[in-house]
Order: sequence, then structure tokens, then C-alpha cells
Amino acid sequence: MSVLWWLGNLLAYSVQVALVVLVGALAAALLRLKQPRVMLAYWQASLAACLLLPLLEPWQRIDFAPAGGTATTISIEAGSVDSLVRLFPLHGWVLLVLVAGVGVGLLRVTLGLCRLNHYRRAALRIAPLPGTLREAQALVGIEATFYFSERVESPVTFGWLDSAVIFPAHFERMDESHQRAIACHELLHVARHDWLLNLLEELILAFFWFHPAVWWVMRSIRLAREQVVDSEVVALTGACRPYLHALLEIAAAPRAMTAPAPLFLVESQLARRVALLVKEVRMSKPRLITSLVTALAALLVAGGLAVWAFPLTAPAGTAPAVNSASLGPEESAVAPRPTTKNDAGKVYRVGGDVTEPKAIFKPDPAYTPQARNDKVQGSVTLVVTVDARGNVTDVLVKKSLRADLDESALKTLRTWKFQPATRKGKPVPVRVMVEVLFRFF
Repeated sequence: MSVLWWLGNLLAYSVQVALVVLVGALAAALLRLKQPRVMLAYWQASLAACLLLPLLEPWQRIDFAPAGGTATTISIEAGSVDSLVRLFPLHGWVLLVLVAGVGVGLLRVTLGLCRLNHYRRAALRIAPLPGTLREAQALVGIEATFYFSERVESPVTFGWLDSAVIFPAHFERMDESHQRAIACHELLHVARHDWLLNLLEELILAFFWFHPAVWWVMRSIRLAREQVVDSEVVALTGACRPYLHALLEIAAAPRAMTAPAPLFLVESQLARRVALLVKEVRMSKPRLITSLVTALAALLVAGGLAVWAFPLTAPAGTAPAVNSASLGPEESAVAPRPTTKNDAGKVYRVGGDVTEPKAIFKPDPAYTPQARNDKVQGSVTLVVTVDARGNVTDVLVKKSLRADLDESALKTLRTWKFQPATRKGKPVPVRVMVEVLFRFF
């Protein structure tokens, strides 16, 4: 598989993702979806749709076999010869940068986890718990280990089996109602297992570091998640004003820590979180269901159109070297010249006790400049005879596409070298079909 094949598919997939996210954002805006729980589920579904797009690709299910039998399919992408080389003269460097970006992202997640572990070891455990933290645990119905740390400016929660909540040092100087609200917020993250989700999202971002649409969806997910927790805190404590004051008090800290964990406050989200708390958003249940179904349907249609308009291409040679071919009457009438003295002109078909030949040297036919300029796409089906030594002795065109592409396929197939087919353990000549697919990105 060539570098250009990878880059071409990555480009097509990136466009697919961008289209799905764009349609999803427009649908949410037009249908006025604002309820936190609905938006969280909606953006998570959008992210899942983007990740699952490769499973919808038609090349995974297309049967390229011509009538009368099966055939090997060799995909020849027009862009892989000249056009993408001109577009990406340093395509190797492009791929290197992409891979390096993934490595940096994974390293950032690893260092973030190490940093959290270091903060936890260096923090001061709160014991015994003050009344506000005990009240918060009673309200949420879950327990966690609490710490104070001079190294954090915003509360942070992480861990799964042994969840830790680290408060900044100035937390103990806050009003008790603020402490209770903040503690409830962090405990709700523990109860919802949000740290695991946040870690998974960080890993996804490491692989999609180059794609702004994925970052936008991820920010939308995290905003909706914090808004869900905000509303639950207010419902538990019955006090919206103290919680708003707690948000603003944390916002006054000089900076926020970056780590693979849900943070109490991300300053870029502050205005939208406060606005939602101040202004209650209401929508009737029938309208909400209708809007959500409509938005999800738009996502589904967008995904289908994106896959159709920008399909991914199967790499050349990923199909078995030569599949069993059942040749029809037209091919049976072909009389190739004898391949060896021992076979006496007899040419076998693959099947039964005759194994299939395996291509061990199979260069791709060239996409001719004129055919590429004319944007010709399609397939050439050839009948190939492979002798007992693995050499190609005859190549005939069964299904033509265009004279220059037919000739390109004929010339290239004559240079192929096979591991011979066998019958009862002995090499024998066979006749098989090969389909060469000429296709643009």
C-alpha cells in the first residue's frame, strides 16, 4: 500500500467527517436543540457516526466478479500516478508529520496522566472530611478521596476504581455553600464515570489532531457534559446562585490546568454555562423528540452522501492474489499455447484438487495520461494463463474499457510472476480471470 493511497483515503475520510459535522451543526442550530442532555447525546452520536464512516464504505461490500466467475480485482487510482505527486511533492513528509502528530498527542496524554498521578502523590489528603464534603457525598450518593493541592487552580477529578478529587488550596477559604456546590459537581463526574470518557476523547483527539471538525465536536461534547452536571448540581442543592458564584470565583484563578480529566471550569465555556443556568430552556416532549429524530436523520443522510461523494478506495492487491475462477463458454473456447512439454497443452481451471496460483510479483498497470485527463473510470477484465513455472503465457481481454487502458493492463499482466497452481502437489498450468479497476479518488 503506497503513501499516496493512505493520503488519498485520509483526505477523502477527512472531507466525509467535515460534511457530517457541518450538517450536524446546522441541523442542531435550525431545530434549536439546546437541552444539555439532548445535546450531549446528539454530539456523542455525531462523533460515533464520524468514527463509523469507514464501515459504510461501498468498497468493503462490492463484488467485482464478472459474470461467469470470480476474479482478482486490482485497484488503480488515477491520483496515485501523477496528480497527487504534483499535489503533494513531499507526500512522504506529509505522512511523517501526520504520524508525528499522533505520537505527540499520545505523548501528551501519557504525560498528562503522569502529571495527575504526581499531583495526587504530592497533594494533602483531606481527613477527616469537613461537613460540607460529607453533605455533598450524601446528596450525590457516592464517595471519593479528596485532596488539597497548591499545583492546581481548578478542581479536577480523575481515576476509576479509586477516584480522586483535587481541590485548589484556596478551596478551603470559600463560602461553605460554594464548597458544597463544587464538591457535588466533582462527585457527579465520579458517579457518571466521566473521567473514562474524557480519557477516551483525548485518545481520539490524538489520532485526529489535524482535523478541526473533530476538535469542534469534542468541545461541544464537553460543554454539553458540563452543562448536564451543572443542571444536576442545581437540582441536588436547590441553590443556583451559590453555584454561579462558585463558577465565577474559580474563573478568577490565574490559569487553568490542562490534563486528561474533566475540569470544573474551562474559561471559554463559562459564558454559555452561566447563560444556560440563568435562562431555563424548555421544549415540549413531542417537539423535542421530533427535533432530535430529524437531526439524527440529517446526520444519517449526510453520512451516506459523504460516503457516496468521497468514497474510500481499496488498496491495490488487497484481494487474494487470484481467486478461483469459473470461466464461461467464451473463455473455454480460448486455446492458449502449451505452457510446458509435460502438460501437453492441457490448461486446468482452479477448483477441486487444483489450487489457485499466487501472484508474487504484480506491478500495477499505469493509468495513461490521456485517460486520466479524460477522467475515464471503469474496469478491464482479462483472461490470464499461468504456466507450471508461474509465468504468464497468455493474456486476453474479456471486457474492454478503452484501448489505451486495455493495452496498459495487457502489457503489465504479461510481466506478472506467480507461485504456480498445483494439482495433487504438482505444478500445473491454469487459466484465471483478473479484473483491473481504474478509478479516481
